[in-house]
Amino acid sequence: MIFGYHPLEGGYDVPMRIVGANIPYEWLIYIFMFIPIGVLLYGIYKRYQVWTLAKGEIHRNDQVGARILSWLGYTFAQARVIRKPLAGMMHALLFWGFVVLALAAGVDAAHYWIGWPHIEGASYIGFSLFVDVLGLLALIGIIGLAIVRYIQKPDRLNDNKASDGWIILLVFVVLFFGFVIEGLRIAAQIKLSTTMEQIAYEQVASPIGWLFAMPFANASLEPVLMWHRILWWFHMATAFLLIALIPFTKLWHIFSGMLNYVFRDLGPSAVRMVENIEEAETFGVENIEEFGWKDLLDLDACIRCGRCQENCPAYNTGKQLNPKITLIQHMKEHLDEKAPYLLALKDQPEEADVVAMTEEAAEEVSPMEKSLLYDVVTTDVIWDCTNCRACMEHCPMFIEHIPKIVEMRRNLVMWQGDMPNEVQMALTNMERNYNPWGVGFANRAAWLDERGVREMVNLLPEDCGEFEYLLYAGCAVSFDDRYKRVGEALVKLLNKAGVSFGYLGVEEYCCGDSARRLGNEYLYQTLAQQNIDTFNNYGVKKIIVVCPHGYNTLKNEYPQMNGNYEVYHYTEILAKLVAEGKLKPEKSLNTRVTYHDSCFLGRHNHVYDQPRNVIKAAGGNIIEIDKSKQFGFCCGAGGGRMWMEEHAVEGYKRINDTRTDQLLAPAPEMVITNCPFCLTMIDDGVKGAGAEEKTKVFDVAEVLWQTMQ
Repeated sequence: MIFGYHPLEGGYDVPMRIVGANIPYEWLIYIFMFIPIGVLLYGIYKRYQVWTLAKGEIHRNDQVGARILSWLGYTFAQARVIRKPLAGMMHALLFWGFVVLALAAGVDAAHYWIGWPHIEGASYIGFSLFVDVLGLLALIGIIGLAIVRYIQKPDRLNDNKASDGWIILLVFVVLFFGFVIEGLRIAAQIKLSTTMEQIAYEQVASPIGWLFAMPFANASLEPVLMWHRILWWFHMATAFLLIALIPFTKLWHIFSGMLNYVFRDLGPSAVRMVENIEEAETFGVENIEEFGWKDLLDLDACIRCGRCQENCPAYNTGKQLNPKITLIQHMKEHLDEKAPYLLALKDQPEEADVVAMTEEAAEEVSPMEKSLLYDVVTTDVIWDCTNCRACMEHCPMFIEHIPKIVEMRRNLVMWQGDMPNEVQMALTNMERNYNPWGVGFANRAAWLDERGVREMVNLLPEDCGEFEYLLYAGCAVSFDDRYKRVGEALVKLLNKAGVSFGYLGVEEYCCGDSARRLGNEYLYQTLAQQNIDTFNNYGVKKIIVVCPHGYNTLKNEYPQMNGNYEVYHYTEILAKLVAEGKLKPEKSLNTRVTYHDSCFLGRHNHVYDQPRNVIKAAGGNIIEIDKSKQFGFCCGAGGGRMWMEEHAVEGYKRINDTRTDQLLAPAPEMVITNCPFCLTMIDDGVKGAGAEEKTKVFDVAEVLWQTMQ
C-alpha cells in the first residue's frame, strides 16, 4: 500500500465500491483540488469587483421568501429554460446530471476528509444507479446541445464563438471519460472476481459503466489497470480545468444566472423611477459604470441563447437593434474592456492615469474614450426599441433590456438634447397641450358631443354625480378620429350594463407613457403628478383605462408616485360584465377573426383571456396564429415609436406590415385589436396589403357593441 493505496478487488460480499482503488497517490487529488477552487474563487472575486463599479442604485433586498422561491424554481426546475423544448430539455438534463455528479464527488471527498463511511448494500446500488443514469442524461444533454448549435444552426445562435465549441467538447470529455473509467474499473473487477455472481450487482448499480466495460472484456488485466489509472488522472485534470474556467467563460452563467434569479425584478412591468428629479445633476446613463449593479450582473448572465433576438420585432425586420448582440453583448464587451481602467482608477488614481495613457498609445481608441451611446450601442439601436418586452419575456436569465434602453434614451433626450425630430415634436405637443397629437387640450371632451354620447357620461366637475369607476379615456379617444368610435362603443356598453362611471374631460392629462419611454422623465412625472392630484381630488378609487399603454402606466407606474388605485383595462371590465350577464349579445357575429395581442396588455400585464372571452361571446371564431399571446409580434408603435417614422430596411417590411401579414395569413374576415396604437398600425397594414375590402379591422369594444344592436 503506497500512501493509502488500495488495490482493486473483485466483487464484495456487500455491494460497494472502494473510493480511489487502483490509484497510487490518490490522496493528492484532494490537495490538488484547491488549485481549481482557488482559481474559481479568484474569478468570482474579480467579477464581483466589476459589479462594484456600478454607480446606479438598484435595491433588490425585499421579498426574501419570494426571491428564494425564484432561485429554487428557475435554477432547479429550469422553469424558463425549458420553454424552448429541445434545447431547454437538453440543458435541463445537463444541469441535473452535473448536480448529481457533483454530489457524488462530494461524497467521495467527504469520505477522505471526514471519514464519511462507504455507501454499501442496497444504498450503494440505488445511489450508484441514480448517478449512472443522470450521468448518461448529462452526456445526452451535451450532445443534444451540440447538435442544436452545429447541425440545426438556428438563427438565434448566429454568433458562435470558438470558445463555445471548446467548452462543449470539454464537458463532453469529462462526462464520456467518466464512463470509460467506470468501464475499466468494472472490467478489471470482473477479471479479478472468482465468479461472475461476485460482481453481478454492478450490472444494476452501474448499468452504463457495465456497457462501457464490455469492449475491454478480452483485454488482459494489467493494461486495463494501467489505463484505468492514466485516464482517472486525465479525467480529474479535465474536471479541474472545467471548474477553473467557470468565471472566465460562458460557464459563468451558472453563478450569474442563479444570482439573477434571486435579484430579478419581482414587481410589475414598470420603468425605473428617477427619485428627486428636481435635484438630479445628470439624467439617464451616459457611461457603462453609471448603470446599477443588477444591470452589470445582467451582462454576465447573458448566455447568448438568442431567445431575445428570435422574438424581437426590430431584429426580425432588419433593424440595427439586436437585443443579444448590439445591446447586451456589445455592452458586456465594453464593460470588460473598460473595467481594468476603472478598477485601477478606483484603487490608485495616479498610476491608473499612466496605465490608461500607455494603453491609449497602443490602441486607436481607448475603452475609456469610447462612448456607450454613440460607439458601443449607437443611437440607431437605442431608438429602434418598441419596448414590446418580448426580449424580457423570453430571456431565461431575466435580463432587463428595456430599463437599459430607457436609461440611455433619458441621457440622449434630457442631457444631450439629441433626439429625432419626430420625438421632439411629440414631446413638445405633450408639454403644450398635454397630448402627443398636439390638439388643443380644451377640446379633450369634444368627442362626447361629436359621437353623441354626452348624455351617457358623468362629466366632471360639470355633472358632479357619484361614480364607482373613473373612465380614463386617454388621448386617442379624445383626438384620434378613428378611435373616437371605440370610445363611443365603450360608453354605450358601460351605460347599457348600468356601470356608474365619471369622466374628467379637460382635466384629464396624457398618462405620460410616451414621454417616459421616449426618455423625458421630467415631462412624464409632471403629467403623472397632475393626473394623480386630480384623481385624488375627486376621490377616485377604481379606474377603467381604454389604452393598454395608459393601463400599464396607471396600474404599474403611478404607484411609484403614490398614485395607488384599482386599475382595469376596459376588456377586463367587459369580460366581467359578460360573465355576470349584464351584457348579453343579441346576435352573433359568426365571423372568422384573428386577434392581435397588444404588447402592453399582453406581455407587460398578462391579460390574454379576457379580450378573447369578449370576442367569443360576440360570436367571433378566433383563429389563433403562431405569433400570439406571449409570442405575439409587436405592431411597432410601442416605446414611443407611434410618433416616429419607421423606414423599411431593404429586403424587409416595416414592423406593422410584418405583423399584418401574420394576422391576414389565415384569411380572416376581421382583425380585432384592443389598443389605439395597434388599431392604427394594423389598419394601415391592411390597407397597405390591399385587403381592406375582405378584412375589416375593429376594436374589441366595437365588436361587442355590434352584437348589442
